[in-house]
Amino acid sequence: MGCDPRLSEISVVFVQPLYDQNVGYLARCMKNFCLGKLVIVSPRCPLGLEARKYAVHAAELVENAVILSSFEEVVKSFDLVACSTGVKGSGPLRRYLTPREAARLLLETSGSKALVIGREDIGLTREELARCDVLVTIDANPEYPSLNASHAAAVLFYELFSAAAGQAPYRIERPPREEVEAFFRHLRRLGELLGYDRQRVESSELVLRRMLGENRVDKSDFRTLFGLIRDSLTRLEACYAQER
Repeated sequence: MGCDPRLSEISVVFVQPLYDQNVGYLARCMKNFCLGKLVIVSPRCPLGLEARKYAVHAAELVENAVILSSFEEVVKSFDLVACSTGVKGSGPLRRYLTPREAARLLLETSGSKALVIGREDIGLTREELARCDVLVTIDANPEYPSLNASHAAAVLFYELFSAAAGQAPYRIERPPREEVEAFFRHLRRLGELLGYDRQRVESSELVLRRMLGENRVDKSDFRTLFGLIRDSLTRLEACYAQER
C-alpha cells in the first residue's frame, strides 16, 4: 500500500528552528509518514551538512525546503493553518484540537494546508497563535508537558498517517485564504461601526477564526455568512452617510 495522496497536500512548517539536527529529525519523521513538503520560516541555524546528516534518507526534504521570511507569509500562503502548541489555557486564543481531531480536519479539507511546528525554545507568540486557524495540543504529563519539536512532530505525523489509512475520503471545499481575510476585514470594519473597542473587535475576530477553522464550513456556507456580514456593513455605512 502506497502513501495516501491527501498527505501530499499538507506542508509542514518549522518556525525559526534553532538546531540543525532538529530540522534533520523533522525531515526524517516527515518521510516516515509520507509527508513531503517542508517549509522553514527564518531559520536560526544552517541548513547544511548537519541537517542533511540527521535527516538520513530524507535529506532531499531539507535540500528542497521552501524558506519564508515571516509567519505572515505562512498565513497568506495556505488556506488552512493548523499550529501546534504545548501551552493549554482557557479562552479562544488557547482553544485547541487533539492531534487526532486535527488530522481528520486536515485530511477532509481541500486546498492548501499547513501544519506548523513552533520554535524549540519559545514556541509561537500570542500574535502568531491568533493568526492560526486552529491549534493542536498533545496531552502529556502536566508537570512536564513540553515536548521536543521533532518528538511532537512525530506524534502529529503519526496521527495524520493513521487517519489517512483508516478514513474514507471525504472532502470539504474550504474558501481560499484571500476570501477569508476579506471576510475578516469586513468584520473588523463592522465592529468599528457598531462602536466596539479594539479589544472586542480582536476577540470577535479570534472567536470566528477558530469557529471557521475547526468546523466543517465549506465554501458555500462561508459565502452565505460573508454575504450577511457584507450586506450589514453596506447598510450601516449607508446609514452613516445619510446622517452626515
